[in-house]
Amino acid sequence: METSANRGMTEQGSGDMQQEMDSLKEGFNKLRTDVSDLFTHAFGVGRGGANYAREYGTDAIEQLKGRFEDLRTRGADQMQMFEHRIEENPLQSALIAFGVGFIVAKILGR
Repeated sequence: METSANRGMTEQGSGDMQQEMDSLKEGFNKLRTDVSDLFTHAFGVGRGGANYAREYGTDAIEQLKGRFEDLRTRGADQMQMFEHRIEENPLQSALIAFGVGFIVAKILGR
């Protein structure tokens, strides 16, 4: 048979167990909230970094397009200048082209 003293210890032990369970529940709820906040912050930083990278990439592409356009314009100008020189001195240009071709043929012929 169970005495009243034993019942009191069981009830006291049960109360301690309930407090521990409540404490664990509170701890898990706090942990869940902290993890949720951490992921929200991490994804926010990730999105910010992705936006920064996208903007940087867009700026880099625009700079490359500008440089390419500049080089294309300069190349076209050089080509026009070269054509103009050939038109001014056709005989000299033909002799230079013949001389360069002759030298290249001799070098490659060896």
